[in-house]
Amino acid sequence: EALFRARIRPRRRASSITRDQLVNLYAGLQKVLKEAIELGGSSISDYVDADGEEGFFQLRHRVYGREGEPCRVCKTPIKRVVIAGRSSHYCPECQK
Repeated sequence: EALFRARIRPRRRASSITRDQLVNLYAGLQKVLKEAIELGGSSISDYVDADGEEGFFQLRHRVYGREGEPCRVCKTPIKRVVIAGRSSHYCPECQK
């Protein structure tokens, strides 16, 4: 989600990220974490918090878990890649 907000593709080499993109990524990380905490996290399968409550951040996901669905910005289908055994979702048009 933070990479989407910074418009950076998940497989992009860290050494190729510009200073401006790094600043945007840092801001995106802060925003995503703040929103996720405010909304109680993401209840994608069986996650609940310490009080047994589900989170609602998954309703704000812009790319994660949305493979094949249209990007909310440009309508391009969201792609999924596996990096180090973990799924990562991105928009091939918005994220370079």
